[in-house]
Amino acid sequence: MDVLMHFHGLRYVIGAFLLFVIVIPFILWEIRKHRRAQRLALRIISVSKLTEADIESIRSRHPSGRRMYPRINVSVCVGCGTCVITCKARKTLALIGGKSTLLDPRTCDGCGECEGACPTGANQLVEYGQKIKVRRPDIDLNYESNIPGVYIIGTLSGAGLIKETINQGRAVLNHIMRGVDPRRLPQIVIVGAGPAGLSAFLSSKKFGLPATCLEKEAAANTIRNFPKKKIVMAEPVDMPLFGPLWVGDTTREKLLEVWDRILHKTEARITTGANLEMIKPQDGRFLVTASGREYLGDKIILALGMRGEPRKLNVPGEKAPHVFYSLIDAAEFKGSDVAIVGGGDASLEAALALANQGCRITLVVRDDGFPLAKARNREKIEAARARGVVDIRFQSVVKEISPGTVRIAHLDKIEDVRNDFVFVMVGGELPFPLLEKIGIRIVEKTV
Repeated sequence: MDVLMHFHGLRYVIGAFLLFVIVIPFILWEIRKHRRAQRLALRIISVSKLTEADIESIRSRHPSGRRMYPRINVSVCVGCGTCVITCKARKTLALIGGKSTLLDPRTCDGCGECEGACPTGANQLVEYGQKIKVRRPDIDLNYESNIPGVYIIGTLSGAGLIKETINQGRAVLNHIMRGVDPRRLPQIVIVGAGPAGLSAFLSSKKFGLPATCLEKEAAANTIRNFPKKKIVMAEPVDMPLFGPLWVGDTTREKLLEVWDRILHKTEARITTGANLEMIKPQDGRFLVTASGREYLGDKIILALGMRGEPRKLNVPGEKAPHVFYSLIDAAEFKGSDVAIVGGGDASLEAALALANQGCRITLVVRDDGFPLAKARNREKIEAARARGVVDIRFQSVVKEISPGTVRIAHLDKIEDVRNDFVFVMVGGELPFPLLEKIGIRIVEKTV
């Protein structure tokens, strides 16, 4: 009895300890964080409210006399705070509500440190008055397109993070379920088995809805096409039927292990080799045609991704077996002569990865610089060029690919460059023509 009373007393002591040492301090910390965010929010000066004198002040401090300030893409920002830490002004950026926020554009000197430090590309320096326009499918807040019953989620909707795309997959099924008659469950057809599509598929199974998930390649192909060892920024998220998913900063291989574990545990059966060809209304439902096969559905969820088909050069020899459109394992090409076509982040990262494997790189770039690449990638590629491991051919285009050589045109000069392998990394053909053929409206949005 004394032992039992002693046990209960010890339990109360431990409970009190946890309350005063962990719980109460955590609550006070959250309260202070919330109050600090409120104070910071009151200090925000909108770019739209800047005066001419403010703009002139920004211009005078910029190294090149430009009117630059950082713009944050909140859908891509992971709230790591790296840009806030690296900002020399200390008053320009702040973390508010878990997102980097522009507090006072007047204090920015345009040094670009924040842009170069951002691990996700969410922070970009833009010029005052500049409008960035992108084409996107016309969808509402529930991800429903102009065709009732057809939804669009994932990167095609503008989402930039794995966590965000997974949340969209759950959200779209929650919306569908609000209008479901229990006596007649809708048949769901999901096109795409990346993070967004898989989340929607598992959510369908969770609600007991009959569902089919179609994928033209392999499940989670978005992740499979990352270069090996590439760091993936992931945040805690709840995957339907699987539970909490937390992988932190990881590699492609580790994230694929998690993905395969999800597929195994949830017994998700993905129909692969199914390339979407058409969606047509039929008797109040939809007829989906993929790789010559037909599927009937009441609700269609498109999680196609933004890359679509790799963009081709349309030059002789491009179909040769030594021509690739993505880099999976740089070690496979160790010590080779490699030509890489493109001036974006993917081509620069591939060039750096292959250079680390002792490859001799020729980088063929149509422009006279790297206007679309992140600042940190530009710095790294210029450093590699200075070391002599990367030969950059600006204002050049590929005219022909032959076994062992690539013919390059620079202004009026034609040159054959020795190469064992060729990587074409000039983006992808967006699936907009297919969507427009289906009847989905594509609109231009300012971001």
